[in-house]
Amino acid sequence: QHATKHPVLAIKEVNPGLTEVAIDQKRRFWLFSWQTKHERRCYDEQGKPLKDTLGLAENRGYQELRYITETNRGVLWMYGANALYVLDNLSKRFIFTHAETSNNQIQYAYVHQVMQDRDGGVWVSTDNGLYYTLETNSSMDVVNFIFKPKVSNEPYEFTDILELKTGQYWLSTWGKGVQTLTNRFQPYEANIYRGMPRLDAVSKIQYSQTWSLYQHKDDKIWIGCQGGKYMIYDPVSQQTQFLTCAAADNATIRYITGDQKGNIWLGTQRGHVIKFDGKSFSKQQQFKSIIRKILIDKAGAIWVNTEQEGVFELSGDGAKVVRYFSTQSPYGKLFQDVSTDMDELNDSVLVYAAGPLNFINKRTGKVTWLTVENGLPSNTVLRIRKDHLGYLWINTRNGLCRYNPVNKRFTTYGKRDGITSAGLTIEADYLCSENYVMFAGSNALLFFKPSVFETRQRPPDVVMTDIRLFNKFIPVDSLMSLAKVQFKHSQNSFVFYFSSLSYQQKDKLTYYYRLSGIDEEWVEVNNRQGQVNYSLLPPGKYVFSVYSENIDGVRSAKITKFSFEIKPPFWLTKWFISFAIFLLLLILYFIHRLRVNKLLAVEKLRNRVARDLHDDMGSTLSTINILSSMAKTKIGTDVAKANEYISKISDNSQRMMDAMDDIVWSIKPSNDSMTKIVARMREFATNVLEAKEIEIDFRVDDAVYDLSLNMEARRDFYLIFKEAVNNAAKYSGASCVTIVLRVEQKLLLMEVKDDGRGFDPVAADGGNGMGNMQKRADAMHAQLQITSSIGAGATVSIRIPAS
Repeated sequence: QHATKHPVLAIKEVNPGLTEVAIDQKRRFWLFSWQTKHERRCYDEQGKPLKDTLGLAENRGYQELRYITETNRGVLWMYGANALYVLDNLSKRFIFTHAETSNNQIQYAYVHQVMQDRDGGVWVSTDNGLYYTLETNSSMDVVNFIFKPKVSNEPYEFTDILELKTGQYWLSTWGKGVQTLTNRFQPYEANIYRGMPRLDAVSKIQYSQTWSLYQHKDDKIWIGCQGGKYMIYDPVSQQTQFLTCAAADNATIRYITGDQKGNIWLGTQRGHVIKFDGKSFSKQQQFKSIIRKILIDKAGAIWVNTEQEGVFELSGDGAKVVRYFSTQSPYGKLFQDVSTDMDELNDSVLVYAAGPLNFINKRTGKVTWLTVENGLPSNTVLRIRKDHLGYLWINTRNGLCRYNPVNKRFTTYGKRDGITSAGLTIEADYLCSENYVMFAGSNALLFFKPSVFETRQRPPDVVMTDIRLFNKFIPVDSLMSLAKVQFKHSQNSFVFYFSSLSYQQKDKLTYYYRLSGIDEEWVEVNNRQGQVNYSLLPPGKYVFSVYSENIDGVRSAKITKFSFEIKPPFWLTKWFISFAIFLLLLILYFIHRLRVNKLLAVEKLRNRVARDLHDDMGSTLSTINILSSMAKTKIGTDVAKANEYISKISDNSQRMMDAMDDIVWSIKPSNDSMTKIVARMREFATNVLEAKEIEIDFRVDDAVYDLSLNMEARRDFYLIFKEAVNNAAKYSGASCVTIVLRVEQKLLLMEVKDDGRGFDPVAADGGNGMGNMQKRADAMHAQLQITSSIGAGATVSIRIPAS
């Protein structure tokens, strides 16, 4: 309908001085106006007045409500100058937040804005700074209550908590009696000390120094006091009995509880364990340390928590010590003997605060410690209380935490969760019928509903916040925008930083990560910093994946991934590896070829030796054999002819020995050098020519000694030389033979020149000698030249390629 015709605008009281208008999710109209005073009104859509403004007038001083914020749960915040209200949906009443109240820990003169983040946390912007609080349906979901002393500045030192069967809460104090509160935590008078008889001054003080509270099956409340005093209060008659326990020997009664049989058990400052069976007190045990707590488990066993001697298990009647646990016990050993509290986790496990957490298996006697290394905030546990969900709430020297025995995780809670007084509430704990977990201590009471901290909402997806390459940070946004992220092979050490951007769940998330190719399974981050280090990664393609999980095991919706590649060095690239393999195969091929060639060369040598032996030795031996037969036939008839044959046999034998010597010399490796060749040539020439009284002129250039010839060339070269020298000695009739060895243009030149009678090369019959010389020259790819003329001597020259 048209705005001007809306029923709310028709109300006469609305328009004058109207300053603010807001409509919430329930279609309620909130109108603030200012004429003579600040008016706050609420109407439904039909213009009917509503009483939903209850509590908005709590601040009697000057204030102006200027703004309204409604959260996702429908919780209304109204604020402005000297005003900050929040609607309690359970009590249907606005709760005013006093700026000067220290337990709220907020200071303001003007609230500028209230907003809610995506996790449901509420942020309050004031002229004194920015504040954060956890949104709840009720102002009673998390309460940090600070007590103000009425008379003096001495704080309330709370020692125990008790919820009465009628719902009220009692808190014992040391020196200020018992503080009594309604189920809404409002003070009320129970008249505990009304009717106190005339007592001496010390006794009066002792009855005000209360330590322990217990309500028996008969509804009567027992109150343990200083100096063996105790009180029994009857809620029906509101009468109190002021009594003294003689069995306590004037020791303070530190703890009171009852068993299933109706017996009442008392623990004292001096280590007494006293049983009251309804008629009389009897001292069952005497320890040497303060009794901090007596716990009776479901099986009826009595567990006694001493301050400095460990924990003792007593029989059901308390008369016998069944076993004990300490640092020196024969059973499982405690972390330390000094203890402050204990609770029963289940039928089998007792949780004991002796330094860190000590889990005692009642069946096996095994003791397991959980320390800061397992996630405990501190190794000094002060209070333990199990809630209705099975979680352990642990108050430590470093604050409050929760232990989940299913996934074995610790979760810390602090200011961002609304917990501000954990450090003060370290003396007493309690679990009430409404499932509140309560802690009390010096002037403070902390209570909360554990279900408030449960969340089934998925944590935000993990965000990569930084990447550090060695000591240099790389802009994450620029990397994420690239289609392909590549690094050099030397850029291989990374630190990945990541976080789920949630202020409320910051310390309550567990991260799991995996780097493909390195991690086979998901790895849990051991710290809350959200960082992982990888050093000296080998080249390859990688995907870094990470997700978060909250305390209830709910994962983030998506797995955050970062893909990158470390390029290999050139010697690890495919083309280089292929080239190296090819080169290796080529080398292997050449080695193989060399081996084959060597084998072929050996085979060739064997064939040549066999051929030479066959040709030279075979023919010579055949000749010797024929001559021997002929000499044998003539030895008796023609002696002269027989002697001629024997002389020829001797010549052939000598020639065969020379040929054999040449073969052996040519294949011997030590004769490969030109020095050995030249020496043998000089020796042969000297032996042959001097026998004919022919003068020798043997000339060798020094460069000749630097050359080398292979085995085949060396033999052929030597045999050509030998043939030339033999021809000069036999046929030339020379008086002098000149032998020259020199190097010309990388060629080895040999000349054998005589000054004999000479011959006509054209008319001469070359015979086998000259033909063999030409064949050997051709085998060496050498140039053989024989020049001669009648009366001018002869010259044999050969040019051989040499290295």
